[in-house]
Amino acid sequence: MLAPRYWLTWVGLACGRASLWLPWSVRVRLSGWLGGLYYRMNPKRRAIADVNLKLCFPQWSAAERDAIIREYCACAAQGLFFTAAVWWAREAVLDRWVTIEGLEHYAAAHAQGRPVLVLHGHFVGLESGVLLSRHFPYVGFMKALKNPVLDWAMTRGRERFGGRVFDRAGGLRPLIRALRAGFGASYVADEDLGPRDSVYAPFFGVPAATLPTAGRLASATGAVVMPCFAQLLPSGRCIMWLEPPIGAIPTGDPVEDARLMNEAFERAVARMPAQYMWTMKRFKTQAGTESPYAG
Repeated sequence: MLAPRYWLTWVGLACGRASLWLPWSVRVRLSGWLGGLYYRMNPKRRAIADVNLKLCFPQWSAAERDAIIREYCACAAQGLFFTAAVWWAREAVLDRWVTIEGLEHYAAAHAQGRPVLVLHGHFVGLESGVLLSRHFPYVGFMKALKNPVLDWAMTRGRERFGGRVFDRAGGLRPLIRALRAGFGASYVADEDLGPRDSVYAPFFGVPAATLPTAGRLASATGAVVMPCFAQLLPSGRCIMWLEPPIGAIPTGDPVEDARLMNEAFERAVARMPAQYMWTMKRFKTQAGTESPYAG
């Protein structure tokens, strides 16, 4: 991990840790500058984001889409500073800058003896899920990273409050055992992993490959599925909120389960449209049609 090829990673982590000494107002201004740099230096990612926004919001003009992409780039940079805070900031600092709403929904499910499967989406504040482990035992999945230094830092950051991170390659059994033992469990479903592992359900009216495992986990463990999202504010503060459980899951129909989950993601996008990760290929695989990102 100390080999020269990882020195740049160590420098990046050191910069992230050092950023905690900066006032949040400075971090927000730096986010704007870094976001502008990201926008200018990544035409490929801009093109992907434009395709996604054109599919989801066909009524928007090119100028409206571009404004959201520019704002997203700044929010993504702010998300890096926020991630550093989640991984390394003192708890007293987090208490001042992060507000969590809706914990009563988790408490109610726990009082009923129901495990909780927490539904997250690909928003710039995704790392906020780590903070839930301050309030209840919490586990999550993570795909092992090729960079061992970054993998070590991410795992350490996500487990700092006593949570556990399971390697996705190990399958669902560790997650099922944890749910049955009373742990809350993180589940991120809005990812296109191809038709073999997905079902197609509408996301803003566009068929999107969606991981259908939530229904299976809920059936196997009796868990409720509870959406949770985080919004980064211009002040640098963060608001997280847990929604009431999606009562219909499991419906017995994986496509219907996926549709209900995508509706939760749509509600979050409506609240903070520039904070969804539009630069990922959300519609990479389309049943019977060419990828919209081709060319």
